[in-house]
Amino acid sequence: MRLRQLRLVSFKNHPKARYEFQGDLLAFCGRNGVGKTNLLDAIHILCMCKSYFVHQESQIIHHEDDFYSVYGKVELETEHEVGCLYKRGQGKTFQFDKVPYERLADHIGKMPVVFIAPGDINLIYEGSEERRRFMDMILSQTDSTYLRELMSYQRALEQRNRQLKIFNEKGFVDTPLLESLNQQLIRPSAYLFRQRKTFIKSFLPAFKNHHSILTQEEEEAGLKYTSDLENASMEELLQQNASADLDLGRTSHGLHKDDLQFTLRNFPLKKYGSQGQIKTFLIALKLAQFDFLEQKTGVKPFLLLDDIFEKLDEYRAERLIQMVAQDHFGQIFITDTHKQRVETIFSQIGRKAEIFVLE
Repeated sequence: MRLRQLRLVSFKNHPKARYEFQGDLLAFCGRNGVGKTNLLDAIHILCMCKSYFVHQESQIIHHEDDFYSVYGKVELETEHEVGCLYKRGQGKTFQFDKVPYERLADHIGKMPVVFIAPGDINLIYEGSEERRRFMDMILSQTDSTYLRELMSYQRALEQRNRQLKIFNEKGFVDTPLLESLNQQLIRPSAYLFRQRKTFIKSFLPAFKNHHSILTQEEEEAGLKYTSDLENASMEELLQQNASADLDLGRTSHGLHKDDLQFTLRNFPLKKYGSQGQIKTFLIALKLAQFDFLEQKTGVKPFLLLDDIFEKLDEYRAERLIQMVAQDHFGQIFITDTHKQRVETIFSQIGRKAEIFVLE
């Protein structure tokens, strides 16, 4: 899979832009604030139908314009055009070869992508929601049933929580209604739990391998999946916590509380890891994500590396580039504030990057 052209209109701080790509190693260089990361985000939108950073579509539009558009020409087995158009008050249209999708979910997985950005540190320091999102983003690109069941679970959870709050405020419980909501939550949970467990089992060896290469086996990294469903079914959890849920006005236990535990030398990474160690851990996670996506889809994902050399020492930065510049990886897009640094790092491994300087 190769992206050969990227066209933007009214996209963030790019009123209008067009890029043609020839090679596999592409770099956007320039000072902070010129829109390097936004170009990577545009590629992410073409793959995942949504921004990696922004949840509200209107915030993507350039200044006071009425719309934004992102179009790209991508080589799969043949060349295709993929595009996203968002208009204020009308919503988003996503097209593949100029044919609009009825559901955005139908595009997910067709163009797999891995994004490594400074904000990924939230995976370590923020709550379990960030780590579940990490799992869900990977599995949704490889399993359409998982995506569908995940959306069903999330809708059912939202409905149940809303109703629990009403019951709590009124001091009255509609038992048949609550049981109906329970069943909607129970139905998709077993499949989602099973897929997450299977995913971690196959993901862990690749993660450890990448981490070992980056650190030259100096640091033992660990990754463990934890879930309430390890000890009880979703139905049992809802029954056991029925009173607590009514008192709290929300669903206190279940699949939506799943988490990943990150360790370094058997100690919690969040508590004992240095900035460099945490960055290395995150990069190993994302490279393992690349391996998993390629294995499941048969397509080498786009690898988007945003400001990757910050907080990495020179040795680890060179190790990383040596890894990703191999034929194992596909097309790689990098941002950096220093053009010379990009040129130097790639010249040291005998590769040349196609560099675009943004003013």
